Amino acid sequence: MASGKRASRTRTSQTRMSQTRTQQWRRICAHAIIHSTLAAGIAGIAHTAHAADADADAASAVANPTAPAGKATQLAPVKIMGSKTQGYAPQTVETGQYRGMDALDVPATVNVVTRSVMDAQGDTGLYDALRNVAGVTRQQLNGLAYDNLSVRGIPLDNRSSFYLDGLLPIDNNIWMPMENKERVEVLKGASALYYGFGAPAGIVNMVMKRAGSEPVTSISVLGDSNGSIGAAADIARRFGPSDQFGIRVNAMDEHVETPIEGDRGYRKFVSAALDWRVNDKLKLQYDLEHIETRVVEQAGIAPLAAVNGKITLPAMPDPSKLLVPNDRPTTASATSQLVRADYAFNDHWSAMLSLGQSITRRDRWAWVFQKYNVATGAGTLQGSRQFGQMYENKNVRLEVNGDFRTGPFTHTVTTGVVQNWLFQPDFATYTYTAAQNLYDPIDITTLKQSGSTRQFYAQHVRNSGVYLFDQIDITARLQVVAGVRRSEYMTSQAGTPNSDINHTSPSGSITYRITPQTSVYASYVEALESAGSAPATAVNANQILPAAVSRQQEVGVRTRLAGNTLVSLALFNLKQASAGTNADNVYAIDGNARYRGVEFSVQGDVTKDVSLTASTVYLDAKQIDSSDPTLVGKTPENTPHVTASLFAEYRVPVLAGLSVNGGIYYVGPRQVNNANQAQIGGYTLLSAGARYATRVYGKRVSVQANLENAANRRYWSAAGSNQLGVGLGRTLELTSTLEF
Repeated sequence: MASGKRASRTRTSQTRMSQTRTQQWRRICAHAIIHSTLAAGIAGIAHTAHAADADADAASAVANPTAPAGKATQLAPVKIMGSKTQGYAPQTVETGQYRGMDALDVPATVNVVTRSVMDAQGDTGLYDALRNVAGVTRQQLNGLAYDNLSVRGIPLDNRSSFYLDGLLPIDNNIWMPMENKERVEVLKGASALYYGFGAPAGIVNMVMKRAGSEPVTSISVLGDSNGSIGAAADIARRFGPSDQFGIRVNAMDEHVETPIEGDRGYRKFVSAALDWRVNDKLKLQYDLEHIETRVVEQAGIAPLAAVNGKITLPAMPDPSKLLVPNDRPTTASATSQLVRADYAFNDHWSAMLSLGQSITRRDRWAWVFQKYNVATGAGTLQGSRQFGQMYENKNVRLEVNGDFRTGPFTHTVTTGVVQNWLFQPDFATYTYTAAQNLYDPIDITTLKQSGSTRQFYAQHVRNSGVYLFDQIDITARLQVVAGVRRSEYMTSQAGTPNSDINHTSPSGSITYRITPQTSVYASYVEALESAGSAPATAVNANQILPAAVSRQQEVGVRTRLAGNTLVSLALFNLKQASAGTNADNVYAIDGNARYRGVEFSVQGDVTKDVSLTASTVYLDAKQIDSSDPTLVGKTPENTPHVTASLFAEYRVPVLAGLSVNGGIYYVGPRQVNNANQAQIGGYTLLSAGARYATRVYGKRVSVQANLENAANRRYWSAAGSNQLGVGLGRTLELTSTLEF
């Protein structure tokens, strides 16, 4: 029924179920006990709701005696996401206001990396998956400890740009496991309507695996050519008289030997995704993820001061040599919890309530190599000891979805209210130095404390908003969406003025189905972001700047070919306010940068035996105005004009169970700073892999090998924030999995 199309889609989304260190693991088990108690509390609430629903059913039977007994209004059938692969191309999108929509109807660039792609590549970290997404590059670091990322040249905010299940913001200052994720999505560009304040680079959404119709029990053994060794488990079950309960548990523990000599540590996680179809109207979900890591961070390399407007970069150092002491690791942990309830009032109206909390703790040693001689490599290593870091997000969202008609038009509306609290406590930074050589590193056994202690004062941020958007079906092919959000952004921090910012953000789009499998769209959206805080060297040190508004226009076309292959082409134009220190040494919003480009992607099964995902973006980014005239016309730092990727898998027909794959990933040259005083070269990385699956005594057994940086290319992996990152060397990764 046309009038119920979007509501049905929403309900389908709401009910979708997608598929040793003893003390540390005791802490994890304690977390699990606490969270099981919370789940029990939810069960009690649900029991009350179940009883209330039974009364409602009885009343409905009296009001409608012709209806069959016990047949009150039901939710749409549940779509089960099982353990079987879903292919390389997505059918739907699960991020923001587009949750549950057919990919052809989304008036924005949303790139989806599916479970099938991550399995074929053997992805273990976030950038492993996102290297398939055009325009995603590393920022500042090489990714050894965590993935600092940019999208289309704009840095993501590690505190507000990363989400779990599209609802809970999580902190990205830690390794993100991929073994327990069903998919990873990147909503590019401005996203203020649904997410409020955040970088206009976009949103990265990680969707948890859930129990499907088929039980899952698998154990994997992991290893690599550096000497890493570990194990992982994946268990999923549905149970109850009508399979109304579901649980999926993932866990991994790995001793890590990095491609850098003498740099070792560990990473581990445990996660659980629980769901309960309480009755035909109410569904509950609970997600838990706990991560622990320990690794020594390699030093970033600070570019030297410019001479006559030019910076001379050092020669490429050996990526296998550790520049820092191997007994000064960064230790981090993160725990994220999300509770969600979906309730259908009738065939046309439903509601969703979510509550979540994410806490990341980190004791960090951050390193920078600086003040060096380009010819000899002799210089100074500076270490910053930052213990007691914590990043906490608490989030609550209430949303109502429904549809109705006005004359010939069908309206599908979503309205909601959301509030997020971010807290970061006091911590101090202590600085140490030691002599080091970039080209011939020595073992560092002593550090000299230098400089004064720098204090970070506790910061409180409240990001809240009320939003409404309406999809109007003008005809069966033509849709118009109008939306508006009222946002409030409040900050407080000792030593700086409090800030209370209010802003109204509109958005709009139009989508037209040229054919049932081809659509075109045009959209206008806005982003809201805090322009950050003034540096300690500025006259207005530590002052939090007012809100900055970014505006984006985009047009695009998508088509779905045979084999569910999805092809997308988009042209975009985004204008972002920029901040900097002016001639009076005042840090302020003093200009605008423009990001304009064209993006193309294709993903799916192009033949029965060949699957691929490919993308490329050409980006024309420049500073269009500034209080510093020397910056006008320059390219923003760490922004390549071209990025491209191609990954393909071939299932060998003559030998069932065997597949081979290969990948090519290109990132163009990038400027090291906004003044364009030097640039790092572009690079092309190659990957190769093979998988073989068979049955042994009736059990499925698979073995897999993936070779990363197959040509052992030496390259600068990242620039930005006055640091350069050195890419990691070749690694052969091995996995063997037994499924019961």
